[in-house]
Amino acid sequence: MANPFLTTNLRLTETDYTTIGNNWSYLATYFPYYRIYYITSGSAKMFLFDETLELKPRHLYFIPAYSITGAECNDSMSHYWMHFNLDATTASYLTIYKPLHCLPASQEDETVFRLIKENFEKSDNGNDSPRTLACVSLAKYLFSKFLPSESISAEAANFLPVLEYIDGHLTEKITNAQLSDIMCLNETYFSNVFSKQFGVSPKQYVLQKRIGAAANMLIETDKTVKEIAFRFGYENEMYFNRMFRKLAGTPPGEYRRRFRSK
Repeated sequence: MANPFLTTNLRLTETDYTTIGNNWSYLATYFPYYRIYYITSGSAKMFLFDETLELKPRHLYFIPAYSITGAECNDSMSHYWMHFNLDATTASYLTIYKPLHCLPASQEDETVFRLIKENFEKSDNGNDSPRTLACVSLAKYLFSKFLPSESISAEAANFLPVLEYIDGHLTEKITNAQLSDIMCLNETYFSNVFSKQFGVSPKQYVLQKRIGAAANMLIETDKTVKEIAFRFGYENEMYFNRMFRKLAGTPPGEYRRRFRSK
């Protein structure tokens, strides 16, 4: 099987060098972007669904989208950071490949981050092609460090067409029957093996992906909450608000205001 990450499409949205303090708890949100940190001094903690990351100098950290449940910094921490989106196919592969979250930084990583920051600031929102390409290439280099070296298992690979179908049809009705047909499995058996593989039911996985896509649209477009709800198949705006708040911890309107005020 060819390396699926060779065709990764990465879109950098923000990058900077920042010193944070004990007000870092705002990170405990339904954050819609992937991110990578390089810590230069100080320390902090970040709580993910499945582990706690001890952030410390000379280390790189990869934080998947929508994975943070909390964060704390008792003193201060200085770090380079970047936020980015990945194409749907790469995101599907990451669901199965399970990337690393932490690794020791190499000698040149701080320089790489500094170059990403400098080129991003001068890229003129993508209009300066050489600087934009430099940003993307350097960001992909850092992202590649977190990819596991082992091959994907045949059992896990069987789910890729299902994950890609879900990502491509989030604005349509998706049923377990449709998904099980892709793998030519009995519907009940499919639901059981999917839940075992990913830790959530197919229905819950679809809901998470749909609300995640809605969260991105809230931040990156000026569409109304009602328009976004309808786009993702929610004819009842109040029901969409309730589902969004259940996953994101805040109503969609407040979620938009929170991110746009940063």
